[in-house]
Amino acid sequence: MGLRPSSSLGRQRGVALITVLLVLVIAVAALTHTITRNRIAVTRTGALLANTQLAEFVGGAEAWARIALERDFEQDKEEPNSADTAEEAWAVPALSFNPDNGKMRINIKELHSCFNVNNLTDAGQESEQKQFFDRLVRNLTGKADLARAIEDWVDSGDTPLAPGTEDDGYLGREVAHRTPDAPITDISELAAVVGMEPEDWQALRPYLCALPETGTAINVNFAPPEILAAIEPQARVTELESFREADGVFTEREQLEAYGLNSAPGLVFHSRYFLARIAVQLGDQGDHQQYWESLLQLDERRGLVRVVQRQRRPFAVAQMGELLGEAVSEVSQKTN
Repeated sequence: MGLRPSSSLGRQRGVALITVLLVLVIAVAALTHTITRNRIAVTRTGALLANTQLAEFVGGAEAWARIALERDFEQDKEEPNSADTAEEAWAVPALSFNPDNGKMRINIKELHSCFNVNNLTDAGQESEQKQFFDRLVRNLTGKADLARAIEDWVDSGDTPLAPGTEDDGYLGREVAHRTPDAPITDISELAAVVGMEPEDWQALRPYLCALPETGTAINVNFAPPEILAAIEPQARVTELESFREADGVFTEREQLEAYGLNSAPGLVFHSRYFLARIAVQLGDQGDHQQYWESLLQLDERRGLVRVVQRQRRPFAVAQMGELLGEAVSEVSQKTN
Protein backbone atom coordinates (compact mmCIF):
# COMPACT_ATOMS: atom_id res chain seq x y z
CA MET A 1 0.00 0.00 0.00
CA GLY A 2 2.90 2.37 0.68
CA LEU A 3 4.16 2.18 -2.95
CA ARG A 4 1.02 3.56 -4.55
CA PRO A 5 1.78 7.29 -4.09
CA SER A 6 5.22 6.81 -5.67
CA SER A 7 3.73 4.87 -8.60
CA SER A 8 1.05 7.52 -9.12
CA LEU A 9 3.67 10.26 -9.02
CA GLY A 10 5.74 8.40 -11.64
CA ARG A 11 2.76 8.09 -13.93
CA GLN A 12 2.03 11.81 -13.57
CA ARG A 13 5.63 12.64 -14.39
CA GLY A 14 5.46 10.34 -17.44
CA VAL A 15 2.28 12.03 -18.68
CA ALA A 16 3.85 15.44 -18.14
CA LEU A 17 6.95 14.41 -20.07
CA ILE A 18 4.88 13.09 -22.96
CA THR A 19 2.86 16.32 -22.94
CA VAL A 20 6.02 18.40 -23.05
CA LEU A 21 7.40 16.30 -25.91
CA LEU A 22 4.11 16.60 -27.79
CA VAL A 23 4.10 20.38 -27.36
CA LEU A 24 7.71 20.46 -28.51
CA VAL A 25 6.92 18.38 -31.61
CA ILE A 26 3.99 20.66 -32.47
CA ALA A 27 6.16 23.73 -31.98
CA VAL A 28 8.93 22.30 -34.16
CA ALA A 29 6.39 21.34 -36.84
CA ALA A 30 4.89 24.83 -36.76
CA LEU A 31 8.33 26.41 -36.93
CA THR A 32 9.34 24.14 -39.82
CA HIS A 33 6.14 25.03 -41.67
CA THR A 34 6.79 28.74 -41.12
CA ILE A 35 10.40 28.45 -42.29
CA THR A 36 9.36 26.43 -45.35
CA ARG A 37 6.62 28.90 -46.18
CA ASN A 38 9.03 31.81 -45.83
CA ARG A 39 11.58 30.06 -48.02
CA ILE A 40 8.94 29.46 -50.68
CA ALA A 41 7.90 33.10 -50.46
CA VAL A 42 11.51 34.25 -50.75
CA THR A 43 12.11 31.90 -53.70
CA ARG A 44 8.92 33.08 -55.39
CA THR A 45 9.83 36.71 -54.83
CA GLY A 46 13.33 36.07 -56.14
CA ALA A 47 11.92 34.40 -59.25
CA LEU A 48 9.53 37.30 -59.84
CA LEU A 49 12.34 39.83 -59.47
CA ALA A 50 14.57 37.77 -61.78
CA ASN A 51 11.83 37.52 -64.42
CA THR A 52 11.22 41.26 -64.16
CA GLN A 53 14.88 42.02 -64.73
CA LEU A 54 15.13 39.51 -67.58
CA ALA A 55 12.07 41.12 -69.19
CA GLU A 56 13.88 44.47 -69.00
CA PHE A 57 16.91 42.88 -70.68
CA VAL A 58 14.71 41.53 -73.49
CA GLY A 59 12.99 44.88 -73.91
CA GLY A 60 16.36 46.59 -74.12
CA ALA A 61 17.58 44.10 -76.72
CA GLU A 62 14.47 44.66 -78.83
CA ALA A 63 14.94 48.42 -78.58
CA TRP A 64 18.53 48.10 -79.79
CA ALA A 65 17.41 45.94 -82.74
CA ARG A 66 14.69 48.41 -83.74
CA ILE A 67 17.04 51.38 -83.58
CA ALA A 68 19.77 49.59 -85.55
CA LEU A 69 17.34 48.68 -88.34
CA GLU A 70 15.76 52.14 -88.43
CA ARG A 71 19.18 53.79 -88.71
CA ASP A 72 20.14 51.43 -91.51
CA PHE A 73 16.93 52.33 -93.35
CA GLU A 74 17.66 56.05 -93.02
CA GLN A 75 21.22 55.55 -94.28
CA ASP A 76 19.98 53.52 -97.25
CA LYS A 77 17.64 56.35 -98.26
CA GLU A 78 20.66 58.61 -98.67
CA GLU A 79 22.38 56.19 -101.05
CA PRO A 80 20.94 55.71 -104.57
CA ASN A 81 22.28 52.15 -105.00
CA SER A 82 21.79 50.78 -101.51
CA ALA A 83 20.86 47.25 -100.50
CA ASP A 84 20.50 45.09 -97.40
CA THR A 85 23.39 42.64 -97.20
CA ALA A 86 25.23 40.43 -94.74
CA GLU A 87 27.78 43.25 -94.32
CA GLU A 88 25.31 45.51 -92.52
CA ALA A 89 26.16 46.68 -89.00
CA TRP A 90 23.11 44.87 -87.61
CA ALA A 91 24.01 41.58 -89.33
CA VAL A 92 26.88 40.61 -86.99
CA PRO A 93 26.76 36.95 -85.81
CA ALA A 94 25.99 38.00 -82.24
CA LEU A 95 26.21 41.28 -80.37
CA SER A 96 27.10 41.17 -76.69
CA PHE A 97 25.92 43.52 -73.94
CA ASN A 98 27.05 42.95 -70.36
CA PRO A 99 25.01 44.98 -67.88
CA ASP A 100 25.68 44.53 -64.16
CA ASN A 101 24.81 41.03 -62.97
CA GLY A 102 23.76 39.80 -66.38
CA LYS A 103 24.46 39.01 -70.01
CA MET A 104 22.58 39.80 -73.19
CA ARG A 105 23.25 38.38 -76.65
CA ILE A 106 21.41 39.58 -79.74
CA ASN A 107 21.38 38.28 -83.28
CA ILE A 108 19.23 39.75 -86.06
CA LYS A 109 18.26 37.32 -88.78
CA GLU A 110 16.97 38.62 -92.10
CA LEU A 111 13.69 36.91 -93.13
CA HIS A 112 13.52 37.52 -96.87
CA SER A 113 15.98 34.69 -97.46
CA CYS A 114 13.41 31.97 -96.72
CA PHE A 115 10.19 30.88 -98.43
CA ASN A 116 7.15 32.42 -96.73
CA VAL A 117 4.63 29.57 -96.65
CA ASN A 118 1.80 32.07 -96.23
CA ASN A 119 2.45 33.07 -99.85
CA LEU A 120 0.62 29.83 -100.68
CA THR A 121 -2.67 30.78 -99.02
CA ASP A 122 -4.22 32.50 -102.03
CA ALA A 123 -1.88 31.39 -104.80
CA GLY A 124 -3.38 29.69 -107.85
CA GLN A 125 -2.51 26.13 -108.79
CA GLU A 126 -0.15 27.27 -111.53
CA SER A 127 1.19 30.34 -109.75
CA GLU A 128 4.89 31.16 -109.74
CA GLN A 129 4.93 30.87 -105.94
CA LYS A 130 3.61 27.30 -106.01
CA GLN A 131 6.01 26.30 -108.75
CA PHE A 132 8.86 27.81 -106.74
CA PHE A 133 7.72 25.95 -103.62
CA ASP A 134 7.22 22.65 -105.45
CA ARG A 135 10.78 22.77 -106.74
CA LEU A 136 12.16 23.67 -103.32
CA VAL A 137 10.44 20.77 -101.55
CA ARG A 138 11.28 18.31 -104.30
CA ASN A 139 14.94 19.38 -104.36
CA LEU A 140 15.31 19.10 -100.58
CA THR A 141 13.24 15.99 -99.83
CA GLY A 142 12.57 14.25 -103.14
CA LYS A 143 8.83 14.20 -102.27
CA ALA A 144 6.53 16.05 -104.65
CA ASP A 145 3.41 15.06 -102.65
CA LEU A 146 4.83 16.70 -99.53
CA ALA A 147 4.61 20.08 -101.24
CA ARG A 148 0.92 19.38 -101.98
CA ALA A 149 0.31 18.50 -98.32
CA ILE A 150 1.91 21.73 -97.08
CA GLU A 151 -0.06 23.78 -99.60
CA ASP A 152 -3.30 22.15 -98.44
CA TRP A 153 -2.37 22.99 -94.85
CA VAL A 154 -2.44 26.75 -95.49
CA ASP A 155 -4.54 27.33 -98.61
CA SER A 156 -8.15 28.46 -98.26
CA GLY A 157 -9.65 25.63 -100.29
CA ASP A 158 -10.97 22.32 -98.99
CA THR A 159 -10.26 20.21 -102.08
CA PRO A 160 -7.25 17.96 -101.43
CA LEU A 161 -4.34 18.32 -103.82
CA ALA A 162 -3.15 14.84 -102.84
CA PRO A 163 -4.82 11.93 -100.97
CA GLY A 164 -5.41 12.70 -97.28
CA THR A 165 -4.03 16.23 -97.30
CA GLU A 166 -7.22 17.99 -96.18
CA ASP A 167 -9.37 17.42 -93.08
CA ASP A 168 -10.20 13.81 -93.97
CA GLY A 169 -6.56 12.85 -93.63
CA TYR A 170 -6.24 14.32 -90.12
CA LEU A 171 -9.57 13.63 -88.41
CA GLY A 172 -8.85 9.90 -88.29
CA ARG A 173 -5.56 10.32 -86.44
CA GLU A 174 -5.04 9.43 -82.78
CA VAL A 175 -5.08 13.15 -82.00
CA ALA A 176 -7.71 14.36 -84.45
CA HIS A 177 -7.50 17.89 -85.83
CA ARG A 178 -8.29 19.90 -88.93
CA THR A 179 -6.08 21.78 -91.33
CA PRO A 180 -6.04 25.53 -90.57
CA ASP A 181 -6.68 26.47 -94.24
CA ALA A 182 -5.37 29.91 -93.31
CA PRO A 183 -2.06 31.72 -92.78
CA ILE A 184 0.00 30.30 -89.92
CA THR A 185 2.02 32.16 -87.29
CA ASP A 186 4.63 29.54 -86.41
CA ILE A 187 6.48 27.44 -88.95
CA SER A 188 6.66 24.54 -86.49
CA GLU A 189 3.01 23.78 -87.32
CA LEU A 190 4.20 22.18 -90.54
CA ALA A 191 5.88 19.36 -88.62
CA ALA A 192 2.36 17.91 -88.21
CA VAL A 193 1.63 17.83 -91.96
CA VAL A 194 0.73 14.38 -93.29
CA GLY A 195 3.73 12.65 -94.82
CA MET A 196 6.26 14.87 -93.02
CA GLU A 197 9.00 12.63 -91.64
CA PRO A 198 11.60 13.93 -89.15
CA GLU A 199 14.30 13.90 -91.82
CA ASP A 200 12.02 15.88 -94.17
CA TRP A 201 11.41 18.50 -91.51
CA GLN A 202 15.13 18.77 -90.77
CA ALA A 203 15.80 19.35 -94.47
CA LEU A 204 13.03 21.92 -94.98
CA ARG A 205 13.04 23.88 -91.72
CA PRO A 206 16.03 26.19 -92.47
CA TYR A 207 14.44 27.39 -95.71
CA LEU A 208 10.87 28.10 -94.56
CA CYS A 209 9.29 30.91 -92.56
CA ALA A 210 5.81 32.19 -91.72
CA LEU A 211 5.45 35.95 -92.16
CA PRO A 212 2.27 37.87 -91.27
CA GLU A 213 1.46 38.81 -94.87
CA THR A 214 1.38 37.26 -98.32
CA GLY A 215 3.30 38.19 -101.44
CA THR A 216 6.66 38.68 -99.74
CA ALA A 217 9.76 38.54 -101.94
CA ILE A 218 13.26 37.04 -101.71
CA ASN A 219 16.30 39.22 -101.02
CA VAL A 220 18.91 38.00 -103.50
CA ASN A 221 21.74 39.25 -101.28
CA PHE A 222 20.76 36.87 -98.47
CA ALA A 223 19.04 33.94 -100.21
CA PRO A 224 20.89 30.61 -99.86
CA PRO A 225 21.73 28.60 -103.00
CA GLU A 226 18.83 26.18 -102.37
CA ILE A 227 16.32 29.02 -102.55
CA LEU A 228 17.84 30.57 -105.67
CA ALA A 229 17.99 27.21 -107.47
CA ALA A 230 14.29 26.67 -106.73
CA ILE A 231 13.37 30.12 -108.05
CA GLU A 232 15.18 29.57 -111.34
CA PRO A 233 16.51 26.06 -112.10
CA GLN A 234 18.80 27.44 -114.82
CA ALA A 235 20.40 30.05 -112.58
CA ARG A 236 24.19 30.02 -112.25
CA VAL A 237 24.05 29.78 -108.49
CA THR A 238 27.67 28.77 -107.92
CA GLU A 239 28.93 31.83 -109.78
CA LEU A 240 26.50 34.04 -107.89
CA GLU A 241 27.77 32.63 -104.58
CA SER A 242 31.34 33.41 -105.60
CA PHE A 243 30.31 37.00 -106.37
CA ARG A 244 28.72 37.41 -102.94
CA GLU A 245 31.64 35.77 -101.14
CA ALA A 246 33.92 38.35 -102.78
CA ASP A 247 31.81 41.05 -101.07
CA GLY A 248 29.74 41.61 -104.19
CA VAL A 249 26.39 43.32 -103.63
CA PHE A 250 23.30 43.23 -105.84
CA THR A 251 21.57 46.59 -106.02
CA GLU A 252 19.71 46.45 -109.35
CA ARG A 253 18.10 43.81 -111.54
CA GLU A 254 20.50 44.31 -114.46
CA GLN A 255 23.24 42.71 -112.36
CA LEU A 256 21.27 39.46 -112.22
CA GLU A 257 21.42 38.90 -115.97
CA ALA A 258 24.93 37.45 -115.74
CA TYR A 259 23.60 34.75 -113.41
CA GLY A 260 20.40 33.86 -115.27
CA LEU A 261 18.12 35.53 -112.73
CA ASN A 262 17.21 38.80 -114.45
CA SER A 263 13.74 37.51 -115.40
CA ALA A 264 13.13 35.61 -112.16
CA PRO A 265 10.07 36.96 -110.32
CA GLY A 266 9.93 38.07 -106.71
CA LEU A 267 13.52 39.19 -106.14
CA VAL A 268 14.35 42.32 -104.15
CA PHE A 269 17.42 44.01 -102.66
CA HIS A 270 15.96 45.31 -99.39
CA SER A 271 14.22 43.49 -96.54
CA ARG A 272 11.29 44.41 -94.32
CA TYR A 273 11.04 41.45 -91.92
CA PHE A 274 13.66 40.41 -89.40
CA LEU A 275 13.93 38.03 -86.45
CA ALA A 276 15.67 39.26 -83.30
CA ARG A 277 17.05 36.24 -81.44
CA ILE A 278 17.72 37.23 -77.85
CA ALA A 279 19.43 35.24 -75.09
CA VAL A 280 19.51 36.78 -71.61
CA GLN A 281 21.11 35.58 -68.40
CA LEU A 282 20.96 36.89 -64.83
CA GLY A 283 23.95 36.28 -62.58
CA ASP A 284 27.34 34.78 -63.34
CA GLN A 285 26.21 31.21 -62.65
CA GLY A 286 23.33 31.29 -65.12
CA ASP A 287 20.64 30.49 -62.55
CA HIS A 288 18.10 32.42 -64.64
CA GLN A 289 18.29 32.16 -68.43
CA GLN A 290 15.76 32.89 -71.14
CA TYR A 291 15.68 32.78 -74.95
CA TRP A 292 13.25 34.88 -76.98
CA GLU A 293 12.50 35.38 -80.66
CA SER A 294 10.91 38.66 -81.71
CA LEU A 295 9.53 39.18 -85.22
CA LEU A 296 10.27 42.72 -86.40
CA GLN A 297 8.62 44.56 -89.28
CA LEU A 298 10.00 47.65 -91.01
CA ASP A 299 7.39 50.18 -92.11
CA GLU A 300 9.09 51.63 -95.19
CA ARG A 301 6.64 54.53 -95.39
CA ARG A 302 7.32 55.77 -91.86
CA GLY A 303 10.81 54.37 -91.41
CA LEU A 304 9.86 52.71 -88.12
CA VAL A 305 10.34 49.15 -86.89
CA ARG A 306 7.79 47.45 -84.66
CA VAL A 307 7.59 44.13 -82.84
CA VAL A 308 4.93 42.04 -84.58
CA GLN A 309 5.27 38.89 -82.51
CA ARG A 310 7.29 37.83 -79.49
CA GLN A 311 7.76 34.21 -78.41
CA ARG A 312 9.71 32.64 -75.59
CA ARG A 313 11.44 29.48 -76.68
CA PRO A 314 13.04 26.70 -74.62
CA PHE A 315 16.56 27.69 -73.63
CA ALA A 316 18.99 25.13 -75.03
CA VAL A 317 22.72 24.65 -74.66
CA ALA A 318 23.04 25.09 -78.43
CA GLN A 319 21.54 28.56 -78.16
CA MET A 320 23.95 29.39 -75.35
CA GLY A 321 26.83 28.32 -77.57
CA GLU A 322 25.49 30.30 -80.51
CA LEU A 323 24.40 33.49 -78.79
CA LEU A 324 26.33 33.47 -75.51
CA GLY A 325 29.55 32.10 -76.97
CA GLU A 326 32.99 33.63 -76.98
CA ALA A 327 33.18 34.53 -80.67
CA VAL A 328 30.91 37.56 -80.48
CA SER A 329 31.22 41.28 -80.93
CA GLU A 330 31.59 42.62 -77.40
CA VAL A 331 29.87 45.79 -76.20
CA SER A 332 30.18 46.23 -72.44
CA GLN A 333 27.57 48.35 -70.73
CA LYS A 334 27.95 48.95 -67.00
CA THR A 335 25.20 50.65 -65.09
CA ASN A 336 25.73 51.88 -61.54
